[in-house]
Parts: sequence; C-alpha cells; structure tokens
Amino acid sequence: MQESITMKQPVSYRVEDIQRLLGIGRNSAYNLIRQEGFPAIRVGARIVIPTDLFHAWVSEQAGRGDAANG
Repeated sequence: MQESITMKQPVSYRVEDIQRLLGIGRNSAYNLIRQEGFPAIRVGARIVIPTDLFHAWVSEQAGRGDAANG
C-alpha cells in the first residue's frame, strides 16, 4: 500500500502561532487570550487554541467588522 504525504493542519495552536498568524506581539496575544469568547484552553501550564475554534472566532470577528462598517 502506498502512503500519500499530506500536510495536516495542527489540532491546536500555541500562543506563538497566534502571534504569527495575526501579526501581533506577545502582550497583545496574551491580552487577546484573556478576552471572554476567545477559544483558549489551559492544559497544565500551557495555553492552546484549537485550530477549528480559532478560525471560527476569526470569521466571527470579521463579520462583526463588516456589520460595524455597514
């Protein structure tokens, strides 16, 4: 059987990933994580952000921006 090589999306992002994806600094990322409604989960001492919930949150925020401008 031949296995195909595929790039899989990670199950979760780290704070550093959120910084890179949004183009924000460390303090801004941690402030965002503390906001109500942001999909961050504490696992022991680590903070992780499920990728599917993060992308849904980004889409929701983009929709709010459109509504505010319309």
